[in-house]
Amino acid sequence: MTVSFKNDKEWTLADYEALPDDGNRYEVIHGELYMSPPPSTFHQTVSRRIQFLLYSLEQKEQGYIFDAPVGLLIPGATPVEPDLVFLTKDQRSYIKERYIEGPAHLVVEILSPSTASRDRTLKLNLYAQAKVPHYWIVDPAACTLEVYHLVDGCYQVRAALNKEESYRAVEAGNVEIVLSDVF
Repeated sequence: MTVSFKNDKEWTLADYEALPDDGNRYEVIHGELYMSPPPSTFHQTVSRRIQFLLYSLEQKEQGYIFDAPVGLLIPGATPVEPDLVFLTKDQRSYIKERYIEGPAHLVVEILSPSTASRDRTLKLNLYAQAKVPHYWIVDPAACTLEVYHLVDGCYQVRAALNKEESYRAVEAGNVEIVLSDVF
């Protein structure tokens, strides 16, 4: 269950940094604090498998892959914690000691029952406004991958794939994602 802390307080990065290291995931979106419990083991397995596919790009010095928890500072978020963040080698300057500061090349959110609605609406719109060019939504329960690309400030679905399909990720170094291997 995700908890949203709605009150008169507008949460800041300093407030976020003062939160306890208690195993929960915290995000601040438009000044509102969201807390989610740790994800399931299957969620983590799916995340790791996608991360390893994208890590091949890091090994070839084509970019950098980060997994949760990693703070992503973009307009409207101080910070959000996507499941996976991929930066191109040209975005190296976005990597700071504690956070990634700037719109990543690719953000991957892996749905959990407690975060699915926020990932599909609030965060999708947040990433579009921040000009994140590529956004993937992975649904472990349905064994699907939705691939979004930013066009004129709005995301358009490039692909909606199920477990029986594969996807050649041109936005990520032409990595081949065989979904039956992910799920």
